Amino acid sequence: MASKKPFTKIQCSVCKKTNYFTKKSKANAEKKLELKKFCSTCKKHTLHKEGRK
Repeated sequence: MASKKPFTKIQCSVCKKTNYFTKKSKANAEKKLELKKFCSTCKKHTLHKEGRK
């Protein structure tokens, strides 16, 4: 049986609010995930980084 991937929190690097949850592949497990996403608090696209668990 395959093991489930754990959810990771994606938080805004400007306001530090957690906006998104996603699953991360094992190939990217060493480095932290960084995506440019829309922040509903800042009302603009900002860099979102993987937060603490």
